[in-house]
Amino acid sequence: MPLLTRVAALLGSLVMGFAGPALARDVDPASYGYPLGNPFEATIATTPVELRPQLPDPADIDQQDYALKLRPEREFELPDNFWPVKKLHYRLARQDHPAPLVFIIAGTGASYLSNTPEYLKGLFYGAGYHVVQISSPTSWDFMAGASMRATPGYSPDDADDLYRVMQAVRAQHPSLPVTDYYLTGYSLGALHAAFVSHLDETRRSFNFKRVLLLNPPVNLYTSVSNLDRLVQTQVKGITDSRTYYQLVLGKLTRYFQQKGYIDLNDAFLYDFQHSRQHLTNEEMAMLIGTVFRFSSADIAFTSDLINQRGLVTPPHYPI
Repeated sequence: MPLLTRVAALLGSLVMGFAGPALARDVDPASYGYPLGNPFEATIATTPVELRPQLPDPADIDQQDYALKLRPEREFELPDNFWPVKKLHYRLARQDHPAPLVFIIAGTGASYLSNTPEYLKGLFYGAGYHVVQISSPTSWDFMAGASMRATPGYSPDDADDLYRVMQAVRAQHPSLPVTDYYLTGYSLGALHAAFVSHLDETRRSFNFKRVLLLNPPVNLYTSVSNLDRLVQTQVKGITDSRTYYQLVLGKLTRYFQQKGYIDLNDAFLYDFQHSRQHLTNEEMAMLIGTVFRFSSADIAFTSDLINQRGLVTPPHYPI
């Protein structure tokens, strides 16, 4: 059985309540079978295509995007270029029969439409769940359309915003036949799922049957510090006249020239790392840290603009 098919089966049994908590220390590395031993490669390339389980064809999924008007005052406070996110959008995939519903919370800066929520939607939908995909509280669409303070990072406040969104989603679909509620999130979304679960223990609005945390940060400050430190990596070949981006784009250009075509599919990064132009550990570390910096910049800019703090953009300055 392919690796991720086994993982999918484990996730299914865990969420359905047939297994206890799954911990990394309980997995035997020798028999796990994951082919990428380099943690930087595994982070960027994710699971090789041939090890991924078969998912439902998107055309066979009954799904639709919906919008919630949770912060009506933002309609007037935000500049016109924020028009797509003055309402909070989410995606609902529904079964044609009574079924459990699972909420999926995206990771740092990620939209409900990003690759990982879409992938997890396929897994859960194929297992018979209704699925709701929600953007991360650190994404600019959630900050603009749903967040009370538009200053993410304090997990109890983020969880409160998420809980209010989940209640609004349920209220928008009163006829959806839901048997039980489940919750999952990945990376920072896993941390958010833990805080939402804790909140639900007192408010009891959903009484989540199972909560699944996928790769949560053990300590958020440590995780942020580690990611930020990656951009301090000394990368060979960077000079005053040659930037990191020029270095990486040069490698990509030579790679595509050698192949004779461009094919940006799911297998691209895995194949690229097995070519002569592959990225070194230092270059991959810088890439991961840079992506985190981009997300951080989006968070800081959006929060400053919505709250008119004037740290990035002068208040009332036309955008």
